[in-house]
Amino acid sequence: MNKLRIILLLPLLPVLVLGIWQRLQCTEDCSGSRYFTIQETGHFRNPAIRESSGLCSEGSGHFLTHNDDTDSCLYRTDFYGNDLGKFCIPASNRDWEEICRAADGRIFLGDFGNNLNHRKDLSILLLDASGGLEGKIQFVFEEQQNFPPINPMHMNFDCEAMVFHRDSLWLFTKNRLGLSTDLYVLPAIPGKYTAQKIRRIALQGTVTGASLRPDGRELALLVYRKIYFFSLKNSLREIGRPDICLPAWQMRQTEAICYAGKDSLLMSNEQGSLYLIKRK
Repeated sequence: MNKLRIILLLPLLPVLVLGIWQRLQCTEDCSGSRYFTIQETGHFRNPAIRESSGLCSEGSGHFLTHNDDTDSCLYRTDFYGNDLGKFCIPASNRDWEEICRAADGRIFLGDFGNNLNHRKDLSILLLDASGGLEGKIQFVFEEQQNFPPINPMHMNFDCEAMVFHRDSLWLFTKNRLGLSTDLYVLPAIPGKYTAQKIRRIALQGTVTGASLRPDGRELALLVYRKIYFFSLKNSLREIGRPDICLPAWQMRQTEAICYAGKDSLLMSNEQGSLYLIKRK
C-alpha cells in the first residue's frame, strides 16, 4: 500500500518542487537595488550577434562576446553595442557558453553547454593574447557517472559560468532544480582532467554567467532576472553565502556578465540588449 502511494505521488513531485521554489523566491531578501543601479545602454549593432552567451573585458571600455552555437567568431563591442570588428578561430562551436580572460591576455572559451547532461566532450579553448588558438582543456565532472544521470532530479552537469583566478578555472554549474550551483575547479593549461568539486552553493535560480572583479575581491553570479554578489577574502574555495542579491526583472533572459571596473559591470541578454550596472 505504501509503495502504491509513492507511485501515485511521483507525478506530483515536480509540482511540489516548483511550489517550494516559488515560496523561496517570495521570501528571499533581494534588496540589492539599494547598492546598485541598472541602466540599458544599447543593443548589439552587428546582426551576426544573435545570442550573446558570454562577455569579457579587453580594457578601455571594449569587450568580447560570442554566440551560443552558430559560429566560431569572437565579436568586439563596447558599452553601447557598437560593432568594433571580429576574429574567428579554427575550432567548432558546439555550445559556447562562457568566456573569461586572464591578466596576461589569455582567453578561455567554454564549450561546455550541456542541457541534456549527456556530453562527454566538454572542453575549454585556450587562446593567446592575440586570439590564436593554443590548445584545449578537456574535462569531465567528478561526480557524473551516467550520461545523462538516471535520476532526472540529478541533472547538475550543465555549465554556463566560469572565471579565471590564480592559474585555475572555476566553473559554476546550472543545476536543473534552480536551488543551487556546484563549484568545480580545473587547471588552466591544456590537457585532460576531472573537474574537482569544491562545494555546493545554495541559490534561488539557475546560474548563466559569472565574473570576478579585477582585484579578485568580489564575485558576481548571474541567474535569470537577478545577480548575486559574493565578497571574497582569499580563495574561491572559501566562498560562502551571497552578500547581495540584485533584482533584474527588466532584463529578461540574461546570459552574460563581466566586470568593467571595480564598481561597474556590463551584462547582455539573449535579445541583444546591454545593461550597465553601477555601484552607488
